[in-house]
Amino acid sequence: MRTCTTKTTAVACLGLVVVAASCLMGCHVPPTRSSGRWHKNYSYVGAVPPITFHYDHGVLAGSYPNGVETVAIEFEDVCAQLGHVCLCGAGGFRIAGKVVEALGHGGTPLERGEFTLISGRDHTVSDVIAFVLGCTRRAAPEHNQYFIDDSIAAPRREYHYYVAYPPAKAAVHVVYRKHLLVGHEEMDRLWEIESAFERDPTVVKPTDTERYRHAMVAMVGDVLFDRVPGLITVEPVAYETFQSRLNALRRSAHAENAEAIR
Repeated sequence: MRTCTTKTTAVACLGLVVVAASCLMGCHVPPTRSSGRWHKNYSYVGAVPPITFHYDHGVLAGSYPNGVETVAIEFEDVCAQLGHVCLCGAGGFRIAGKVVEALGHGGTPLERGEFTLISGRDHTVSDVIAFVLGCTRRAAPEHNQYFIDDSIAAPRREYHYYVAYPPAKAAVHVVYRKHLLVGHEEMDRLWEIESAFERDPTVVKPTDTERYRHAMVAMVGDVLFDRVPGLITVEPVAYETFQSRLNALRRSAHAENAEAIR
């Protein structure tokens, strides 16, 4: 199954808003509050712990109540941004949460907007990571905080991300092994259903629609609540190693920009 892209997200995942009630039978779902925005089988969206950041710009603008200097980014915020609940959003949000846990220090909230992300794939998962961490994408390489490095080789459905927090001179390497959710064979079948839906929703059999929705509800929950061992791993990386990779990407971007204006 393909990872959602910004071009196809609205269409390819349209069927995710309504889901099969039987999907979560036997699965533990934490108590939750419901926004009423999503189908009842995605009610667990409200039970996902938020990721809390300090944010200087919010303090400067007077965004927060007196005495408050932090903002909580919830999975609900990601769903609202994408317009639906999906596996890409779940993966990106959970990865961002694990990055913050790994780079955090002393329980003090990290500063949103101070992260730098390098992704091995240009896809929605990394877009969500960037959104949650506040990584802006700029044409000027020296101001860009979100780079794509397609030279990163990886096995099928294994995705790599490098994230740094410059204020602490700390970095991590994240690996997301999405195939561990249901296996390559079932992922392929789900992708076939999604592709057919993109071409013409009317040709997709009700049984296939049910299968796809059933799988999505289960997989999104599995990602958000860490139910699959080894699915997402985070390891520290020497900050100098990250900086070297980042500098190479910036040099390449500068060269491409110079070539474009000739």
